[in-house]
Amino acid sequence: MLKSPLFWKMTTLFGAVLLLLIPIMLIRQVIVERADYRSDVEDAIRQSTSGPQKLVGRLSLFL
Repeated sequence: MLKSPLFWKMTTLFGAVLLLLIPIMLIRQVIVERADYRSDVEDAIRQSTSGPQKLVGRLSLFL
């Protein structure tokens, strides 16, 4: 079985797939971190603004 060319081809293919999964996982982690950071920044900006505004007084509509 270890001398079979098919075994070595399959083993090499499996190893290559595993090696290629490592950078994909690292890139996915960077994407998740940036999305979390973006959410935190949006919350900080939202809290630093004045919030909802109210219209006080008489409103006249002219047609």
